[in-house]
Amino acid sequence: MAVGTTRAKRRLGRHVRPILERTGLKPIEVSKLVRTSKDTVDRLLSGANLPRFPTFLAIMTVIKATEEELAEGTVLWERANQDAVVVEHAAALSSRYLRFRMDEGEASRERSLSQQIVPGLLQLGGYAEALGDRARVLMAGRGWMERAAAERRDRQGLLSREPTFRLHALIDEVALHRVVGGHELMATQLAHLIEVAAQDNVTIQILPFDAGSYGLHFGALTLLDYPEPDEPLSVYIEEHTGIKVVEDAQEADRLVAAWEDAARLALDPEQSMKRIEEVRTTRYAA
Repeated sequence: MAVGTTRAKRRLGRHVRPILERTGLKPIEVSKLVRTSKDTVDRLLSGANLPRFPTFLAIMTVIKATEEELAEGTVLWERANQDAVVVEHAAALSSRYLRFRMDEGEASRERSLSQQIVPGLLQLGGYAEALGDRARVLMAGRGWMERAAAERRDRQGLLSREPTFRLHALIDEVALHRVVGGHELMATQLAHLIEVAAQDNVTIQILPFDAGSYGLHFGALTLLDYPEPDEPLSVYIEEHTGIKVVEDAQEADRLVAAWEDAARLALDPEQSMKRIEEVRTTRYAA
């Protein structure tokens, strides 16, 4: 079973919560009737952790779940009890980034906006290593520079998996001009963007300098959509100390609207490829 919160655990929690609310019982009351801790009930509802199956059954009995609700809950518990996504190099990742990687691994579509650097799914190993070297003061442990490149390669397997994973990346033109790892590496990195954009499941748009302000002025934004039609999307923002999930639904809706607005300001995919090639040949020519 995966440690910590996962999408499957949160889905189970969303299934249980309305059943609990229908009874009028409080989590502390349920915990006393089941003879478990209040934290166990709270973590089940939030998706932070998964109780043992006998405890889960006892909770469902106490809150008077119907046979249909119990059957669906049992299926959801079994899914949550499995490691649906295996993340390589997990021991080197923060808990917040590991949650993002697990959610990303179950997503069917990712929409991103990157203001300062090329987004991770599109980074070459050398580019990731150069970033990892600069970020070493913020990362725990030694050797993160080498692990960063390996972690990116593992993550990029999403772009060639079945069922198809779709990526729509908005990249600020600033990222094309920011020299990471030297001019030669940047020339190769920009050529890589053009190559990857040729895939049917990848769309890249550049936000040009003359687009002006587009309302999003932090490091990066990532929106994850899932295959299930009733599953809410996940919204992640990048902060100075790492990635953070946006829990507030209204804030998440505003960020989705802001991404869509930025996409309207961006160059279309064909124009974007021309802009990338222009920067590659004029700024990074040998």
